[in-house]
This record gives sequence, C-alpha cells and structure tokens, in this order.
Amino acid sequence: MRWHMLLGLLPWLCAAGQSGAAVQAVAADRAWEAERLHTAARLDVAAREYAESIPKLTEAFGEAGARTLVAMNNLAAALLELNRPGEAETLLRDALDRRQRAGLAEDSTLAITWANLAEAFLASGKAGAAIVQHEKALELKRRLFPSADPEIAASLNGLGEALRQNGACTRARKLLDEAVALWSAPAKGHSGAAALPLMPGFGQAQNSLGLLHDTEGRHGDAERAFLAALETSTAAYGARSEFTATIEFNLAGHYARRSDWKRADAHCRRALQVFELQPAHRDDRLGLALILHGTILDKMRGHKEEARAQRRRASTIRALR
Repeated sequence: MRWHMLLGLLPWLCAAGQSGAAVQAVAADRAWEAERLHTAARLDVAAREYAESIPKLTEAFGEAGARTLVAMNNLAAALLELNRPGEAETLLRDALDRRQRAGLAEDSTLAITWANLAEAFLASGKAGAAIVQHEKALELKRRLFPSADPEIAASLNGLGEALRQNGACTRARKLLDEAVALWSAPAKGHSGAAALPLMPGFGQAQNSLGLLHDTEGRHGDAERAFLAALETSTAAYGARSEFTATIEFNLAGHYARRSDWKRADAHCRRALQVFELQPAHRDDRLGLALILHGTILDKMRGHKEEARAQRRRASTIRALR
C-alpha cells in the first residue's frame, strides 16, 4: 500500500523565499532519503528517517501539506511491514485529523490513508473495522482512477482479504477474482510464466484465493491459486523473500491437510529458511511454521526426533514474546 508522490524541488524554491526554500529543501531531502531506505528494504532505518522528517515537513509545508501527508502514509506502510500496526493506526488517525482541520477535499492521498488504516486494523485482528475502511478507500478510488488502475486492484485485494478473514467468503471471492483479472490484464496474450505480471498484487490476490478455496474445500482450486502466487512472487521478489516464504508456508498447510506429507515438508522447509532469518519476536510466523513442521514430521517415518526438536524451538520462541 505504500505510495510515493515524487515532487521536484524547483516549484517549492520558486514559491518560497530563500530562507523558506532552504527549510523546504532540507525537509524534502530527509523524506526522499527515507523513501530510498524503504525501497532498499531497510525498514527500521527508513521508519526512523520518516519519523524525523515529518516535523520538518510540517514546518516547511504545513501540517496537512501534500508532502507531509505522503510521508505519514509511507511511515505507516513501513510500520505495518515491521508488524507495528498500533503505531501505524495512531499515525494515520493523526493524518486524518490534520486533513479535517485543514478542510481538505477527498483525493488520492486520502484513499491511500484509508487503505493503510484498514491494513493496520486487519493486522490488529479488527477485520470488521478494516472492511469499513477498505470499502471507503475502494469507493473513492473508483471515482478518482480509471477502472483498470492498479490502485483499484490493490483495494480489491485488501477488501477481499478482510472479508475472507471475517468469514464473508462469497463476496471475498468475487472481489479477489476481479482483482486477479485486473492484475492479469497487461499480460493477456502471453502463456506460461510470461503471462504472470511482476506485480505484488497478483500474487497477493492468488494467495488470498488459495486460503479461501482451502477453507471451502475446493482444494484443486486452492493449489492452482497458491502455485500461481508462488510463481509470481518468486519471479518478482526471489525465492528468499518474506512474501514468497508466506506462500510456501500456506502451501505446506494445504498439502498437510491433504496428507501429502512429502510436499508439505518441502514447502515448510523453504518457508523456515526465510522465517529463521527474521527476528523471532517480530511476529508469529516462525513459531507457527515450526509447529506445522513438527506436525508434518510426526507423520513421516524416521523424523520423530526432528519433530520434537521443532516443537521445542517453537515453545522457546513463544516464551520470548
């Protein structure tokens, strides 16, 4: 959901006095450095840089200046990636309050803020509140953007996943199918891997559909969706990315439910290779993957001791949280 508004310095320099222009330039440089760090996946450092740039942007461009609000959106996105949804929610509520005080009209920045707030709610387990925010963001985006714009597809992803987590499977499937069609549109006419656009949204929608199909017992559809998500994510981000590992974990669970222990083991091991590189306290993924792997190994001949070891590791991690 991260959004960049790339504004050049020249219009600001022309519109302000020399002193004001200098303040603006310093503030903009800090924000751009944060964006560079964010793009390089240096999330902790990027979050600190965003946080330090926002007071400077507020001073230079106003509390509800376009560049200030963009930086707040970007910081919220970084906080969500760092699994700090409470901080993201507080920041986004502040951004909305600033907009209200300034009397700003609805625009694309507001749509992104609503969508990011929805993601903060969803990460905190508040699926109902997430649905409300995603619906507002989607309705506004449909008014502001062309019908095939990726921003609309992104909101379809977010709303579809929130509905899935809230148990509204029929509507979730409809929206996720629409999202897949939008993400796939640029690649029509191609076949095989070339037909998969290198966009995160396509893989995200397919991953959500895989989870939805598995819940409803359509295991063949689930497998096809997960494999499409895995192919896209691997091509776009590589086999060792966190999102690719999440899909591997979901595939491991999918095959475990079908008692296909060999394939479940292979996918779970690949997920663990990535999750083990992340701080154990950051979220529950490593612990959950270790528990799943222990269950899988219990079903495979000659792996009882390894299964016990994985469960012991999961218990140790839970004790750290």
